[in-house]
Parts: sequence; structure tokens; C-alpha cells
Amino acid sequence: MWGTLLARALAPFGILCIVPDYRNFPRVNIEGMVRDVDASIQWVMDHVEEYGGDRRRVVLVGQSAGAHIGGVVVARKVLDWLRCERRRRMECNRMDAKGSAAVLVDDNMENESRVFEMMSPLRSTYSPRQLCGFISTSSPDNLVTMRPVLHHHGLSASVQNSIFGGMGDDNDDDFDVFEKWSPYHIMIKCHTEYVKLLELDGDGTSSDDRLRFKDVFPRFCVIHGTADKTVPISEAKEFISLLAKLQIPADVKLYDGWTHTDPILEAPMRGDHTYHRDVYEMVCKWTGETTSLSPHVNEKKNCKVGQREADVFDGRHPMLQSICPSVLVEAARFCNPF
Repeated sequence: MWGTLLARALAPFGILCIVPDYRNFPRVNIEGMVRDVDASIQWVMDHVEEYGGDRRRVVLVGQSAGAHIGGVVVARKVLDWLRCERRRRMECNRMDAKGSAAVLVDDNMENESRVFEMMSPLRSTYSPRQLCGFISTSSPDNLVTMRPVLHHHGLSASVQNSIFGGMGDDNDDDFDVFEKWSPYHIMIKCHTEYVKLLELDGDGTSSDDRLRFKDVFPRFCVIHGTADKTVPISEAKEFISLLAKLQIPADVKLYDGWTHTDPILEAPMRGDHTYHRDVYEMVCKWTGETTSLSPHVNEKKNCKVGQREADVFDGRHPMLQSICPSVLVEAARFCNPF
């Protein structure tokens, strides 16, 4: 539903929207959901140009559980890349090493191989940096702190364990399964892997040539309502704080007084497209398009070389008018459990 409203708002202004879905519990657990979203992104990379899109200008957008799963996929793709790159460099060091040093590196490789087997890599072949950006909306990024909140909303401990646990084996990561499926904790693990990667460079690499942690990720935008009771605003602030600590730049948009579903449902239905306008702005910013965001300007602005001329997001467009009377929207908002 909300994906349809988003596409309905963006398509008139030249944004191609692809709205995939994923299998849900109890048909699959979190592992299957993550695989589905990852496969859908791969499909977009492989086929978007058949529909007039540009595989170099893909932005991932998710809300609530979708944002959580999208965050897991993005962080896992980065973790997979860092592990693969570290293994490649270790192989290069092994080939260059001589004598006893070669034995030491070989011993390290044996130890490291177990680390790489802890979490199976995703099956897709796209790079995380092929995504121009990720817009995370109302996302529960830290399942460890969200467990009592989820329980309060009807997901008992046993159901949570069925969704997020029980899919592992003896080779799985030794940290808690709720950390394993939390973007917050996977990104911390990514940074640990990044530090190990830098250690392989030694002191011979200048600071200008060193890989920066932020450059491995797509760009981020975190959107959250301050009155969200399903995923408290504290969750978003904690994740934003982590991004800052890891020196990963992020655009942040906190909607004062908005609930968990206001950005995607209630607000658009009453003709308030603040969220859709913000998504449009981020897409244009990240994909190198130029546009005026003023709802009162109909002319297109001149573009720089290599930029596509984007349409103006006009709030007066017929597709952006109110769908329901405000009184009905407010009644639904009152009854909405989210």
C-alpha cells in the first residue's frame, strides 16, 4: 500500500519506482526475508534499464520492517566486501612473503578462514556502492534494545526467537542472534573488519591513499517521526549517533509529532507529501540530478554536464491531492495500532 502511494507521488516527476516484496513469517524467518530483498536489489540492477531506468542511479527506500531488512542487506553487503577484500590482500601478502613470514601468514589464513565462514555471504553480485543511497524510515535498527518494545506490541519472546533465531548452525557468528540481524551491530562489526583490513596495509600507505570507511557504504538518510510508539525515536537517535561515531555522513529528517505510519499513509492520504518530497529530494541529490523543489516553479533549471534534467516536484499535481477527507484520516490514525 505505502509503496503504491510513494510510486504514485514520484512517478509523475520522472522517478521510476520498483516496489518489491518479501516473504514473511511464518513462511520464512529473517534469513529468507534478507535473501528476498537482496535478490530483489540484484534484479533491479540486472533489469532496471529494460524499463527506462539507470542501474547507476538506484536508491533503496525502506520503511519499518522493510527498512530494517534493507539495512541488514546494506550492512551485510559491506561486511561481505570487506571480508573478501581482506582475504584478497592476505593472499597477496602471502604470495609476497618469504621464509618464516610465509608460514606465519598461512597460519593466520587458517584462523581467518573460520571467521569468513561464520556468516555466509549474500548470493548477489552487486557492490554496496552501486546503490546511490539508502533511505531508512522508521527502522528498528537495534533488535537488542527493541526486544521489549516488540514484546509489548504482541511479538512474544518465542515468536521473536522463531523469526530471528533458530536458523543458525555451529558455524554461525558467536554473538547474539539479535545482534546478528541488527543493522546497528552489523555496522559495528563492519568497522572492526575495516580496522583489520587497514592493518594489512602497514605503515607504507599514505593517509590519502587509505580506504575510508564511509566510502564503502552507500549514502544514508534516516527519517523518523518523533511520536513513533512502534519504534521509539530513541532508536533512530541511537543509530544516528553510531553513524556519526563511525564518521559515516547521514541526512537526518525528524518529523515532529508524526507516528510510525504518518509519513507513508496518513499524511499522503490527507494530501501532505512531506515524506515523498524528502525522498524525491534525496534521490535527486544522490543521483546527480538538478531540480527546483519549489511547488510554485514550473521551469526546469539548467543542469551540469552529465546530469539529467529532473522534473519539478509540484505539490499541486493531481496525483498529490488528498485521497480521503481529513476527518476519516484522523479517525483511522486514532485506530491505527502503529
